[in-house]
Amino acid sequence: MSRLWKVLETPEAEIAALHATTDIPPVLLRIMWNRGLRDPVAIERFFEPRARSLTSPYLLDGIPQAVHRILQAVEREESIRVYGDRDVDGITSTVLMVETLRELTRKVDFTVPVIEDGYGLNRDYLDVAKRDGVGLIITVDCGISNLAEVEYARSLGIDVIVTDHHEPPSALPQAVAIIDPKLPGSPAAQRDMAGVGVAQKLALAVVLAQAKDLARPLIAIDFQGEEVDVVRFTPREGFSQVKHLHPQTLAHSQLLFFSPEEREALTEVLPGVKGGSPLFISRLARTCTPEHGAPAKDAIADDMRIPADCQGARRLIVMYLKFLEAMEPQVKAMWQRSLDVLTVGTVADMVPLRGENRTLAQMGLKFASNTKRGGLQQLYIQLGWKKKRISERDISFNIAPILNSSGRLRSAELAIHLLTTESATRAKELAEELFQLNLERKRLGEECYRQVKEHLLAQNDVTRARILVVNAPQPNQGVTGIVATRLMLDFCRPVIVLLEDHGKYLGSARSYKSINIMNALHTCSHLLEKYGGHVGAAGLTLPKDRIEEFRRCLAAYASTAITDADLQAEWVIDAPLPVDQVDETFLEDLLRFAPFGIENPQPLFLARGAAFYEVRKVGESKNHLRFKFRKSSGKAVYGIGFNLGGLLDQDVVTDGTCDVVFAVEPNEYNGVRSAQIVVSDVIFPPRGG
Repeated sequence: MSRLWKVLETPEAEIAALHATTDIPPVLLRIMWNRGLRDPVAIERFFEPRARSLTSPYLLDGIPQAVHRILQAVEREESIRVYGDRDVDGITSTVLMVETLRELTRKVDFTVPVIEDGYGLNRDYLDVAKRDGVGLIITVDCGISNLAEVEYARSLGIDVIVTDHHEPPSALPQAVAIIDPKLPGSPAAQRDMAGVGVAQKLALAVVLAQAKDLARPLIAIDFQGEEVDVVRFTPREGFSQVKHLHPQTLAHSQLLFFSPEEREALTEVLPGVKGGSPLFISRLARTCTPEHGAPAKDAIADDMRIPADCQGARRLIVMYLKFLEAMEPQVKAMWQRSLDVLTVGTVADMVPLRGENRTLAQMGLKFASNTKRGGLQQLYIQLGWKKKRISERDISFNIAPILNSSGRLRSAELAIHLLTTESATRAKELAEELFQLNLERKRLGEECYRQVKEHLLAQNDVTRARILVVNAPQPNQGVTGIVATRLMLDFCRPVIVLLEDHGKYLGSARSYKSINIMNALHTCSHLLEKYGGHVGAAGLTLPKDRIEEFRRCLAAYASTAITDADLQAEWVIDAPLPVDQVDETFLEDLLRFAPFGIENPQPLFLARGAAFYEVRKVGESKNHLRFKFRKSSGKAVYGIGFNLGGLLDQDVVTDGTCDVVFAVEPNEYNGVRSAQIVVSDVIFPPRGG
């Protein structure tokens, strides 16, 4: 399907003014401008994210209740079971949570449902948990929609903590605690976290709760003009406003002020705050962030990205918790243990790579090549990587599919065992098994894709339908999501793939561009047994006899909610770029924008009249194109165009000039890194034209 070429516009006067103050090339300044990076502070935060800018876990609702119940279970020696999901986000969430809890208790294990059991909590598994004597279940990357299952767990005497990141339904499960950044009131910086990011927030809070410096309640006192704000905090109870300060309360608490000067000023209205050994945020700031000199409250809060609605004494406590994170050895150990799986899960789940997700991914990718995790080391060996710099593309197109294959074709527990085993021999065996399983997944995926595409073309008018729905008698559910994604890219519109299974359809939905597929499913929810997901992807279960009504419902919704403009396929081009400027120096500058992903896409460029002197088909099926572009110096720049081989079937010039939309990527060969043009679209002049 042909795409429009849309070149983003930038104000040349502003770009010239920026260029006068920096040595950054104008083409990169244009990318920055179009991504909202228009002042020094925004640019610094984007290119140099820091761990201290990650928001405190205690700003998420449900964290104190969850911490209390987990530590209670540890103290009572209850059995704890982590219940995950079978995709990479669910796998890494499970690994992170299990490894954190195993530092506290031996009585922890995990369960991940196989594909036939569907998504989320399952009554049969709850019965097994009851027989096993489990007292507490912690869901990761699932559970927010499991109202009936959580109620059933309660009837069995099992408490449930839900950690999830999917869109919450209107009614929530009656769990001991629910932690989901998409619930109202959550900090904006945390809203787009992956499931593994949510699991990490809870894990961090549990580790932090055991710090000796939090053994006593914190009482923060903030002087605001003529008013005094007092807030009490414990890891198990969270924040609470204090209206009356009793001497006994002060004696058994750790007092927290911003500065000695503020405490001195407060002694006139609160004589009881004299004496003792209070903590002062200003002194901690000088120790932990010496570059700030003598910082003010607002400067520290801004540096730590504390939300604007977190003010007064509560803000002082959040500042202290952030400093404590930086100083606590157990927190450092947790980061070292979990950063690799946190990065893999965040990148693999295709969450927006802005804000906290970008910080996590960028931090993790720096150390990904040197992971101490034996399972990942063995996967690198299977992939033939030696001293390779791991990128987000390596995770998305290599690591994630291998880990995913376990849950799609067999059991996600294989991948979890790979990532948690301390045996080098076992890690090697599991890596080899998963590598072969992924080859089988590819084969099945191709077979299923061809079959489902035939059904889709027979069941839909692909030129008129605004949402494509296809149902097929395909027994293997493990590749449904992959097939839905490929079909969405083929037809440039939302696709729902429904595969028959025991009288029902189990389906995967994939949306196109910014179309919200969950809104479509909400509209037709009365026809569905269950569903859940994100704006761009969802899973669903549909009774077989409702398929035609479901089609009609979606068609009616799409006729008014989805416009022709929503479905217009286009290449969004960041800036013009002559091929002459593509070299290793430009590549290194460009890679500062990485990691690329949702809301931070890989930049695309446009070269008109680009000189090339060779183009030929390559690949096993001859469906790709290999280019040689010529610079004005005569030097060649190599390019590859995936799935563009059909263009040479037309009568076009194969030596001359062309207009080309492209990205610039690193190409590593024998340890040497060079800049390579990756062609997205190209217009060759017709032969004889």
